[in-house]
Amino acid sequence: MTNQATHLPHRRRRRMPLWRVIVYDVLTAALILGLYAVFKLLIPALQPTAVRPAATPAPVLEAAAPQATEAPGPVPAAAESVEPEPTSAPEPTPDPRTPWQIRFAEHFSDEPVLTDHSYKSPEVSIEITTHSVEENGWTSVYHVADIYVASLDNFKTHTVNGELQYWSTADMMELDREANAILAISGDFYSYQQSGFIMRNGQIYSDKAGWADICVLYDDGRMATFAGGQYNVDEILADGAVQVWQFGPTLLDGEGHAMTVFPHAQGTVNQPNPRSAIGYYEPGHYCFVVVDGRQDEYSHGLLLPGLSAVFEQLGCACAYNLDGGGSAVMTFNHERFSRQSNGGDRKLGDILLITEEGFPGAPWEG
Repeated sequence: MTNQATHLPHRRRRRMPLWRVIVYDVLTAALILGLYAVFKLLIPALQPTAVRPAATPAPVLEAAAPQATEAPGPVPAAAESVEPEPTSAPEPTPDPRTPWQIRFAEHFSDEPVLTDHSYKSPEVSIEITTHSVEENGWTSVYHVADIYVASLDNFKTHTVNGELQYWSTADMMELDREANAILAISGDFYSYQQSGFIMRNGQIYSDKAGWADICVLYDDGRMATFAGGQYNVDEILADGAVQVWQFGPTLLDGEGHAMTVFPHAQGTVNQPNPRSAIGYYEPGHYCFVVVDGRQDEYSHGLLLPGLSAVFEQLGCACAYNLDGGGSAVMTFNHERFSRQSNGGDRKLGDILLITEEGFPGAPWEG
């Protein structure tokens, strides 16, 4: 049996048009390029990235290159290591008070306070007390003004017409108001003294040493007494004197004890009298003392030893007698505080006073 091959019909491949070939090639190339681009981007992103120090700037080649025409200069200040300056503590605010205001702060007040026998403010403290004492069977009344001041601007003297006029006098209340005194006492009657050592508020009226005891107030607030004929005017002036009173006598010895013998006291000064005197504790702290006298059944007047004993009891370091008798008087807030003898008509040449601008009793306050 003859095998007869089965012949299937032969299918002829159709040829692809040219435009399709071109499109196919373009798309294939685009796909390859796309895959390449993707791998180009993904592969670096998948690798770990090295961290560069942020503080190190890239070197600038031009700045690093040396200049051929210039010598190397100093290292710029910005490149140097600058140590921070230490921060200093703020300076404390200075205390506006004077040394005496600080030392005696408990005696001053923030606002002025005026009573019948006292006055306090930021600059002045005055406390007046009245006492009685027996001497040789007689009773005497005396007034003590305890005084603190902020500075010597508050402790002044005042003369008739503000200058030396021999034989010139004025009523105590006239002098008091002219000087705007808060407190005042009679002085040393200097306008009747034509020799000796006399000084008021830094002005010298007479610079010849005399035979009377003197009392000196210095610009630092110290007070001292000197026996007549035993002091040097130039030394006292060089030491800063601003007030020199000449009447006396000195009332306490160098230890602050009462004296019983007064070599330079003469005449009626040794008799029982109304008295005016000043005491000193320390710079900024003083006292005025006025003794009423010559008034029967009220006050007789003290001898010098009795007055000296008063200042020792007060604890003063030194004390000095001023013009007394009919001149002895104390005023406070523009009124007579003591009872002046001789009918109160004795006129004065000068006063010692405590003052400040604008105190409540001043005339311009009404």
